[in-house]
Amino acid sequence: MFRRWAEARMYRRTMQLAVSELRRAARAPNLLEKLQALDVAEQKLKDAQWLSPDRDKHRFETGLTQTDRSRTQALKQAVLAVNRLLDTAEQDSPERAEMLRAAGLLLSFLNHYVPEEPEVEAASARLIKLGGEQPAYTPVPALSEMYHRSKEGAGCGAAMGIVALLIGGCLVASYLVR
Repeated sequence: MFRRWAEARMYRRTMQLAVSELRRAARAPNLLEKLQALDVAEQKLKDAQWLSPDRDKHRFETGLTQTDRSRTQALKQAVLAVNRLLDTAEQDSPERAEMLRAAGLLLSFLNHYVPEEPEVEAASARLIKLGGEQPAYTPVPALSEMYHRSKEGAGCGAAMGIVALLIGGCLVASYLVR
């Protein structure tokens, strides 16, 4: 009983987080933040589907399709943004290191989602030539990796054991008080 209540609460909270991240992605002022929010939203939708597989699958598929469509549009814009950042970095501007760092972060998403694109490969080579580094893509951890469901009835057995210990403790205490 407690497990079902806890998982239902986790499901509601996970769906709230997914919606919140989708809204954040829609309002994001830059592409990097948008791509990060879309990654989190996609994983939270997958987590909610894992928590409650008996729910309406159409809702999850619609959300995942919307996330994928938004990511595709953002990745197209990211290719252009990386090229602009690298153009600025080539001009030996005072913000060169910051431009290279931002380009590297965007390229980590691009290399994860569209590694075979020639523009992405060219931008990666250009970044390395300019002395920039591309950090590794870090996926959002899945809830299934962190939460391990207990066996059915395990919570009830533990609760009954605790109640038995409390009753035994009360009986001993009442015997000692006499």
